[in-house]
Amino acid sequence: MSTRRSTRSTRSTAASADSTMSPAVKEMVSNEETEEEAPKAFTFDNVTFYATYAEMVAAKRQRNQNMLISSGLLDAKAAVDASAAASRATASSRGIKRSSTKEVVNLPRRKSGRLAGQTAPNLYVEDESGGRIVTSGIDNEEAVDYEPQHYKDRINDGSPLSIEQAVNNCESKWINDDGTTLVSTNQFVDTLNNVVQSYKPSRNASPTTVTHNLQRDVDALSLDDEANVSKVVPDRIYSVACHPSTSHLVVCAGDKQGYLGLWNVDQYSPEKDTTTEGTVNKKGKISSTDGVHLFKPHSRPISTLAWNESGSKLLSCSYDGTVRAFDVEKQVFQEIFATYDDSEMFKDKIGYGLDNGYKSWVQCMELDRKHGSDGDCFFLSTSEGTVMHIDLRTKGEVTFDQALSEKKINTVSLHPNGFTMATAGLDTTVKLWDVRKLKTSTKIPNPVATQNAGKSVNSAFFSPSGKRIITTTMSNTLDILEDAHLASGLITKPASRIRHDNHTGRWLCTFMARWHPSTSEECFVVGSMQQPRTVEVFSGDGKLIRGIQGDSLTAVASRCCFHPNADRLIVVGGNSSGRVTVAHYTLFSDQNKTTKKTIKEKGTLDNHAQTLAFFYFPSWREIRLSKSVSSSGGFIIVASNTGRHLMSYVSNGSSFDTFTLVYASKCSNDSCSNAYDKTRDGRSVAMIAKPSATCLDELR
Repeated sequence: MSTRRSTRSTRSTAASADSTMSPAVKEMVSNEETEEEAPKAFTFDNVTFYATYAEMVAAKRQRNQNMLISSGLLDAKAAVDASAAASRATASSRGIKRSSTKEVVNLPRRKSGRLAGQTAPNLYVEDESGGRIVTSGIDNEEAVDYEPQHYKDRINDGSPLSIEQAVNNCESKWINDDGTTLVSTNQFVDTLNNVVQSYKPSRNASPTTVTHNLQRDVDALSLDDEANVSKVVPDRIYSVACHPSTSHLVVCAGDKQGYLGLWNVDQYSPEKDTTTEGTVNKKGKISSTDGVHLFKPHSRPISTLAWNESGSKLLSCSYDGTVRAFDVEKQVFQEIFATYDDSEMFKDKIGYGLDNGYKSWVQCMELDRKHGSDGDCFFLSTSEGTVMHIDLRTKGEVTFDQALSEKKINTVSLHPNGFTMATAGLDTTVKLWDVRKLKTSTKIPNPVATQNAGKSVNSAFFSPSGKRIITTTMSNTLDILEDAHLASGLITKPASRIRHDNHTGRWLCTFMARWHPSTSEECFVVGSMQQPRTVEVFSGDGKLIRGIQGDSLTAVASRCCFHPNADRLIVVGGNSSGRVTVAHYTLFSDQNKTTKKTIKEKGTLDNHAQTLAFFYFPSWREIRLSKSVSSSGGFIIVASNTGRHLMSYVSNGSSFDTFTLVYASKCSNDSCSNAYDKTRDGRSVAMIAKPSATCLDELR
C-alpha cells in the first residue's frame, strides 16, 4: 500500500513541476532526456560502428590480424616452427627394445581384513614430517630378514656363465618369447669368434699408424647418420670399449645394473646374409635389435671394460667385487677374480679377506699389459683407497694390496715403462707411485710425486707414449701434466690447464678424458655439457681440435673412448639412457672433403686395376656418396674380408648426387680380388680403379 502511495505522490509531484515550468525550460529538459535515452556509439579509426563494445573489440582484432597477414610474420613463424620440429633431436629407437608381450599378473581380489576376522597389526604412524612416514609398534608377523642367494647378491656362486645363462639373466622384457634372442646372440658370438681368429695384433706400430693430419682426420668424423646410435644397455652407462679388430667394429658398454651390451655396428655375418630373424633388407639390416646383443654377467655397475691384446677376451670389472672374462672362443663368462670377507668358507679363494663390508667395493681396473698380454695381470682400486695387483699367470695370487689413500680411488693408470703408476680419487690429488716398492700394508707410503687438484679427481690417465697425463677434476679443469713420471715431490703447476664444465650432476656419470692409442700425434676425447650436445677432441697440448656434433647425439655422452687400434680414428660415447653413439669417417661428407686420401700411383695390380685413390667408410654394406663426384671411368670397388666385393660402374665423365653400391659376384680371376685385399685391412677400403679390358668384360 505504501509503495502505491509513493508512486502516486511522485507522479503528482512531477505533474505539478511540469505545470510550473516555462516553455523554454521544458524544451531544455526534453532535449536532455532524449540524449540520455539514445544508444551510445563506439568509434574506432574515426569510423562509427554499432552500438556494442564487443563489436568494436572484434573490429580491432580483425584489424590486427589483417596487419599480421599482410606483414608476412605469420608465414615466417609457421616456417620457423616447421623447421624446428623437423630438426628437433629425438632419442633413437635403434638397439634393444622391450618385448612386445607383457606379463599379465592376476592379483588376488582385495578383501576386508576386518570382515575376515584378521587381527590388525599393532602399528601406528609416529611422525610424518619432512615428507617421511615413520611407523612404530610391533607387527603381528615376525620380520623375515632378506638373505641373498649368493654372496653379496652376485649373479651366481662364481661358476662360469654360458651364453644362454648370461642372456637369460636379463629381465624378461628384454628377451623375445620366440627364442630368437638367444639364436641371434649365438650367431653373433660365432661371427665374433671368426673375427678374433682372423685378427693378428702387433706390438710394433706399422707405418700406417702415423697420423699425417690429425685436424683433417678429426674433421672427417660424423654423427649425422641414424645408424651412428643404438640403445645398447637398459640403464646408465658406466664404461665403454671397442674390440681391437681393424676389419670389424664391435662396441661394448656396461651399465648401472650390471648389463653388458655388445653392438655389432657393421651387422656383418661372414658365412651368410640371412638370420632366423629375417632376410637382409635394402638397408642391410639383419637383427631386430640392430646388431645389439645383451648379457647380464654382473649384479652391480660395470665400472671398467677392457679387451686383451688378442681380442679373444673381454674383461669386465664390477662394483659387486668380481672380475669376469668373456672368452669368445669358449663362449663363457669366467669369473677370474672376486673379493670375499674373512669367513672360513672363503679361505681357498684368491680374494679372501679383501671385502670389508657394505662400504667396500671394487672401483676400477687397469690391465697390466707390461707383464701379461692375455688379461691375466691387472690392478684394482677400491672404495677404501687401496690398490691391489692380481697375477693369474700361474695359480693366481694377489701380488700386493696396498692402502694408498684414505678415500676412494677412482682410477689407476700404468705408465708404459711398467712400474710408474698414477692414482686419482676423492682425496683431491693425483699421486704417482713406484709399484716395485709397494707391498701389502695398511700404512700409506709416500708417493713419488703429487699434484693437488683442489677438488676430487674423476680420472688420471697416462698417454700411450707416457709423456703426458690427462686429469679430469671437479674443479672444472682438464689438467695436462708432462713428464710426470720423471718428477718428484710436489707438481705445482700443470703444463696446460683447460677450463671445462665437469659438473654433470646427480643423474649423469662423471666425465673421464681418454687418450687415443696413437703415439705419434696424441689427442684425447671427453664429453661435454654444451648445447647442442657435443663430444670434444683435444690435442695433446690442450688445444681444441673439434667439438663433434650431429643429429644422432641427443644426450650428454659421459663416458667416451677411442677405438684401440691407431689405424682407425673412431670415437665412441655412452650416455645415461644406455645409448651409444659412434663417430667415424663419412665418405664424401658435405661437411668436409678430407676423407679422400690420395696415395701415390702404384702402377698396375696384376694387370687388372690401377689404384687412383681410396676412402674410408664405416660399413661396407651400403655406402651413399652424398656429394657430386665425377670420375674418368672405372669401378668403385669395396673388398670384404671374405674376398667378396661390391662394385658399380661409373661411365666416363658422369656425375651423381646419390649412389648406392650393390652386391656383385666375385671376379673369376682370383688375382684381381687378391690385389684389392692387399690394399689396407682387406675390408674398409673403397678404390677408384681402372680395370683392364679383359677384367672389365669379366666383371660385367
